[in-house]
Amino acid sequence: MFENVREDIRIGVAWHSVPGVRRLLGERAETLVAVLLSNELQVLLVYRFQAWARAHRVPIIPFCCRRLTMVLAGVSIGDHVQIGPGLLLNHGHVIIDGEVTIGPDCSISPFVTLGLNTGGPDVSLVGPKFGRFVFIGTGAKVLGPVTVGDNARIGANAVVMIDVPENSTAVGVPARIVSHERPLGRASRSDAGSN
Repeated sequence: MFENVREDIRIGVAWHSVPGVRRLLGERAETLVAVLLSNELQVLLVYRFQAWARAHRVPIIPFCCRRLTMVLAGVSIGDHVQIGPGLLLNHGHVIIDGEVTIGPDCSISPFVTLGLNTGGPDVSLVGPKFGRFVFIGTGAKVLGPVTVGDNARIGANAVVMIDVPENSTAVGVPARIVSHERPLGRASRSDAGSN
C-alpha cells in the first residue's frame, strides 16, 4: 500500500506542481501544498486508506472513505476495485464500481464511468481490466468484462464494451478500434489537454 501512496504522490505532484512554493520553500513544501490543493490526489490517498481498512476488515471505515471521496471530488470507488500505483484523476467526477482492475500509471479524465454492464440476463460483478499507461478520455464509459491493453487510449465519450488491444484507440458509440503503427507510450499533459 505505501509504495502505491509514494507513487500516487509523485505523479500527483508532477501534474499539480507549485513551482513558486518549490523555489521558495523546497520540494517537501511543494509536495505538501500539492496534496492540500489537489482534491483528486486526496481522493487517491483516501482510497488507499479505504482499501487498507477493507483488507484488514475494519468496519464502517471503507463506507466513510467512499462517501468522503464523493464529497472531495465527486469520485465513487467501489469496494471491489483494485488500482495500481500512479493513477492520475483529472478533475474528478468519476464512477468506478464492480470488480475493476486499473494498472499502473493510468489517467482518467472527468465524467468517466468504469464498471458493470447491468443490461441483459447475465449481470455479474465483473468489470473491465486496464493495463499500464491507459488514457481514458472525458465522458467515456467502459462497461463489462472487457480488457484494455497497455498504452491504449479510450476516446472522449466512447462507449466501450469490447476488448481494446494494446497500442490502439477506442472511439465512438459503440466503440470501434483504431490501430496505431507505433506504440503510443505514456499519456502526457498534451494528451490530457486534447480530450
